[in-house]
Amino acid sequence: MAGPSSVYTRRLIWITVCFLGGFALLCISGWAMVIGGSMNDSTRVTVLRWVPIVVGVVTVLLGFYLLHLPVPEDPEDFFLGNDADSELQKMDGK
Repeated sequence: MAGPSSVYTRRLIWITVCFLGGFALLCISGWAMVIGGSMNDSTRVTVLRWVPIVVGVVTVLLGFYLLHLPVPEDPEDFFLGNDADSELQKMDGK
C-alpha cells in the first residue's frame, strides 16, 4: 500500500482476505478434493486432499483472531491518524 494508511485499515483488509480466502478455500477444496475422493486412494493422497481444508480452517481462524484484537478506547484514535490533531489545528487557523 502506498502512502500512510491506518493500522485498522490494514487490519480490516487482512481480515477480509482471511475470511474470503479461507472460506473460498474451504468450499472449493472441500467439494473438489474431499467429496470427489475415492476409497481406493492411498494415505498420502488422502492427506494431500485434506491439506487445503486445514489451511482454509487456519486462515479463517486467523481472521477471527485479527477480528478480536483490541481497539483503542479513544474513538478519535480509530478514525484519525497520529498527526490528525496538528492538521486540525492548522485548518482552524490556530
